[in-house]
Amino acid sequence: MSGTRGKVSILLVIIVALASLTASCAGAPTMPMTLYENTEHGFSIEYPEGWAENVMRPVPFFYIEFSDPEGRLSAGVSLEYKTEELTLADAVSEAKTYIEAMPQFELISEGNVTISKGIPGYEIVGEGDLGTGKVERFRSIMGVREKQALSVIVRAEPADFDQQKQLIDTIVDSFKLLPTYTFVPPTPGAAGTYTSAEYGFSINHPAGWIKFPLSRPGEVVSLGSAEGFPGVMVSAEVVGEGTTLADFGAQFSQGLGEHWSDCELFSQGEIALDDGTPAYEIVFSGTTEGYTLKCKYVIVIQGSQAFFLMGYSMPDRFEQDEAAMDEVVCSFHLE
Repeated sequence: MSGTRGKVSILLVIIVALASLTASCAGAPTMPMTLYENTEHGFSIEYPEGWAENVMRPVPFFYIEFSDPEGRLSAGVSLEYKTEELTLADAVSEAKTYIEAMPQFELISEGNVTISKGIPGYEIVGEGDLGTGKVERFRSIMGVREKQALSVIVRAEPADFDQQKQLIDTIVDSFKLLPTYTFVPPTPGAAGTYTSAEYGFSINHPAGWIKFPLSRPGEVVSLGSAEGFPGVMVSAEVVGEGTTLADFGAQFSQGLGEHWSDCELFSQGEIALDDGTPAYEIVFSGTTEGYTLKCKYVIVIQGSQAFFLMGYSMPDRFEQDEAAMDEVVCSFHLE
């Protein structure tokens, strides 16, 4: 009899302990979240307090990323503005073409979902190198609203991703579309010339190109097709007096890998612009900010001022866009 009572007592202790644990878990406070609301582009999302916030890219590709202090988990929202209204099927097809081309890509799952306010969306869960030089697992949800193609993506190394699944779901599920947005994409115009009195240069652009808002330190002007590719960005930087073009260009090319993952150098050497100005050209491909691009850097030095003209496009269309980029870059003229 005493043995039976002992077993019952032990059982009761286990039941009470489990009940206490369950109550404790149910009542445990969740991680404090910060609300990010963007009325210009019409969305909101929540991310954990203490995470860093960084706007990565201007229109027509607006991209903002939130990351934890240790850099193990990050969440991003991207918006792309098209010249015409598009369907979800078109947006998904375009996104899958890019995603499936990433190094070491592996599809885990995909299917239709619903974004806030009943807007249809499409979810892709997979693994691959998203431009960090390492394989990460990601969950991405895409949707469209008028001419706006939008997506939410949360990524981490596979072990961290599985460990943080509940937090990842919380972040993704917090994404909401606001009733309206105020941003109006620039309208492509006629061919023209951009002149900077402050930096003392001019550069031509073809019809159909637009001027993008600035987003990086040292950036002076960013021009490109309304669809985002191709484009040409001009930046300026102070260099030491007596810096030679050849030495600076070679040194610059050697440091590309610090900012671009999977960097592949195709060619480099001295060239001349249309007006005879000496320049140094570097052609390479690499991945940065989640985009894999093929680029042509052209460097011009005048006194202690270095100008960087970067023509860029997607790798699979670089050759067809190269002539347009060259026309813009080579028109660069020091006033």
